[in-house]
Amino acid sequence: MKIAIPMAGGKFSEHFGGAREFLLFEADRKTGLPGAGELFPAPEHKPGSLPEWLAAQKTDAVIASAIGERALLMLADAGIETYLSGGEADPSKLAAACLLGELPCASRENSRCNGAHHEHDGHDCGHHH
Repeated sequence: MKIAIPMAGGKFSEHFGGAREFLLFEADRKTGLPGAGELFPAPEHKPGSLPEWLAAQKTDAVIASAIGERALLMLADAGIETYLSGGEADPSKLAAACLLGELPCASRENSRCNGAHHEHDGHDCGHHH
């Protein structure tokens, strides 16, 4: 499983759209815990660019605190599950919590980012590890 964590200035970026880079963690097949994360610069921020780029990186999950509904929908359409950080800011701890199934799924109801709304049934993040 590959987990993407938005970063800005070397720290966890609570807002998905504010990411300047992404720390990508791959689960260690032996331990089930995240290996060392690898930092990648985010593409230029324009509508749809981050979900498309994450899908191209074969990302399985994203962790954020605030994410817009359009980004949630685009990530879900790409088969990428989105989780909320729950206040944790340490990227390694966030990745481990995600792998252990301890993070809540993000939805338009529980994300702190409320942009333009579209009707949506909700997004099913079923912890497909």
